[in-house]
Amino acid sequence: MNSNLPGKLLKRKLLELNSALFFAENDSLFKLPNHLVTEMELNEDGDEIRFAIPKPAQDIEAFDKEFPVRMEFFKKGIAYRLKIQGKGFINEDATELENWLTASPTRQEKVKSEPMIMVKVVVKYVDYTGNINSSFSGKLKMAGMQIFDSLFSHKGATVSV
Repeated sequence: MNSNLPGKLLKRKLLELNSALFFAENDSLFKLPNHLVTEMELNEDGDEIRFAIPKPAQDIEAFDKEFPVRMEFFKKGIAYRLKIQGKGFINEDATELENWLTASPTRQEKVKSEPMIMVKVVVKYVDYTGNINSSFSGKLKMAGMQIFDSLFSHKGATVSV
């Protein structure tokens, strides 16, 4: 675990993973729903993340404008994960959202199907964790366990000695 990654390294790792689960962790009556984020922008230092999520059905004024946030970055086949905690903000600036959406054709397609809101996350804490199975011995051990399970765990089969 490393909670003090330099900004450039953090930015590179986040861009490499490029998908995260977003959790608003406030205790208010109305909070933003959990969401899978696949399109995001980071500032130069990597300490601010901006992305758009579908606008909730409730009136946006009912939500807290600032709230604690957790984001879990992951990607299949990559030997590490990042968990970020920070402060989230609902960005109500329509021109900033419009500029962000027009920067990518996939973002433009998303906004055609449903209205979006922009969320900005200021990173406060980073948990960098390497996966256990990333080493050769870990992969070999996992393969052995899977072979053993497939050979000796048939339903309804009995073994007598």
